[in-house]
Formats: sequence, structure tokens, C-alpha cells
Amino acid sequence: MERRDPITTSQPDRSLPITRAMTYGQMRKALYDSPVTIASALLPEGMWGAYCESTQAILIDRRLTYTAKRCTLVHELMHWRHGDAACDRLCRGREERRARRESALFLIEPMRYGLLEQMYEGNSWNISQELEVTQQVLGDFRLAMSERVCII
Repeated sequence: MERRDPITTSQPDRSLPITRAMTYGQMRKALYDSPVTIASALLPEGMWGAYCESTQAILIDRRLTYTAKRCTLVHELMHWRHGDAACDRLCRGREERRARRESALFLIEPMRYGLLEQMYEGNSWNISQELEVTQQVLGDFRLAMSERVCII
């Protein structure tokens, strides 16, 4: 029997109105009317960003470079998109790994990465500068790509 009524979910639409080509400022502007609130703050040492599901709010440390802010914003948006609100260590770790992987895959275009990998002979600092991502995001991207390798 064919289903004719639309499938609905309890999760509201959490699509992202941003692209990898956008700067941090352009992303902030594109998200201005979205249901998630984004603000800058002085966060504790070592903490670059935070997301709270109950308030639908993202905080970005204002001391970061624009590249780090851009990467952190995308990372926290991945938490928002999935409605992450982990309470235990196991779920929190799984959500963090997913957010890191998805933000790296969102920010880095594989073909461009491949060209830069050859051009800079694998030098991660040069590649990350060219892609306008942090070393951590580049490392997460490399890890995700290594998991996708298929040997025929």
C-alpha cells in the first residue's frame, strides 16, 4: 500500500543557510534570522565554542582568529543541526566526533584539498592556510578521508 501523507518529524527544520565559501562574517549574516542565536563571549581558557540545546544558543570565543571562529561556528552548528544535548560521557563523545567529522567535510572541498596536497607536498600548515581552516579541522578531514578509502 502506498503512503500518501507526508512523513513528519518532531525535529524542526535545521538546515544550514551557509556554504563553505563564506567567511565568518558572511556566515553570521546568513544566520541572523535563523532559530539559533550566535554570540561572542570570553570563554574559559581552551574552550573555543559552546552550544546549548535548551536555549538554542552558540557562543564563540571572541579572542579567536577569524579562521578559528569560522571553523568553531560550523562545528557548533553541526551540534545544533542534530539537536545535541548529551548528558553522559558516551553520548557526548559520539556527538563530538560526529560534529568534528561533519564540520571538516562541510568546510573542505575534496578536489581542492587534493590539489593543495600535491602543490604543498602534504604540508598541513600551508594547506590549512590556503583552505582557511584550522589544523584540527584539516586533521579531522584527513581522518574522514582515510576512513573512506576503498581498495579494489
